[in-house]
Amino acid sequence: MKNLVRFSFSRFSESYDREALLQRDAAKILIDFAGELKGRGIDLGCGTGFLYRLSGWENITGIDISEDMIRFYRRFNPAGIVADMEDLPFRDKSFDYAVSNFSIHWADFEKTVKEIKRVLKDNGKFVFNIPLSGSMSVVEEILGDTKFDFLPAEKVIELLDKNQFSVEQFFIKDLKKDFEDGYSLLTHLHKTGVAINTGSKTLGEKRKIVKKFKEYTHPVILNFKLLFVKAKL
Repeated sequence: MKNLVRFSFSRFSESYDREALLQRDAAKILIDFAGELKGRGIDLGCGTGFLYRLSGWENITGIDISEDMIRFYRRFNPAGIVADMEDLPFRDKSFDYAVSNFSIHWADFEKTVKEIKRVLKDNGKFVFNIPLSGSMSVVEEILGDTKFDFLPAEKVIELLDKNQFSVEQFFIKDLKKDFEDGYSLLTHLHKTGVAINTGSKTLGEKRKIVKKFKEYTHPVILNFKLLFVKAKL
């Protein structure tokens, strides 16, 4: 899975920055929700830098598993590091806060939370959003089976509590984008790095997936059910 994510996002940083409008909108919501964040921060799965560029946060380090994303990110913030959020290359208690926009679902959530707990100082803040089960339902409809393993909100809160995070606030926000047909949706997903679990499939299987999208000629709505959370150690 990690290699698939690394490969997908390492091809599309330029198109991602142009096309990922829902992710950009989510970043704006997250910044408003976070409020004032003081001290040294870490942006997990920073991508092309929406949080850094839109927030004005200065003393923040961006990490992403994709080298191409980090190269793009460094155009705006030199403090960008290629790293795995499940295994952060930082000492214990290095940061005052951690943020993550539309990216933490690409990793093992519990492993990532444990790492965030390790690198945050006492009373450190963790503000993030994550797609929940029920997101991207139209993709599952087109393909005819379940392709995504998004967590339910209850599980996210449970894992935070298990790792000694106190959830201060949370809310769920539905974000949607319209497309004229299935193939337009597929093109958008590719440009924003979403591989729809095709990494281990044969060429013939991939062609069948593309065919299903091309045959879906009705207007479609891409939906994300996003959980926004503000937590504290």
